[in-house]
Amino acid sequence: MERETRMTNLSESIFDLPSREQAVEAIWNSDQAARYLRISPRTLTRMARRGEIPSIQIGRLWRFRRADLDDWLTRKVNLVSYPCRLNS
Repeated sequence: MERETRMTNLSESIFDLPSREQAVEAIWNSDQAARYLRISPRTLTRMARRGEIPSIQIGRLWRFRRADLDDWLTRKVNLVSYPCRLNS
């Protein structure tokens, strides 16, 4: 009985894990992120090097999480919409 319960719990936890495709889709290379932001990959890389945009450097390559880019864009839009408002 105990073994059956452990097997059930294990199978439920496996189904809760995101698929490999979902996990990989969440992280983009410079070309993919630049296309999403509609800027050149060179500009994006320059911004990443300067720390102006959320990014992850792995060796010489840069990677970008879509969720981080969406948050960054939202903050930029809010800053432009409400320039006198202080960010907290």
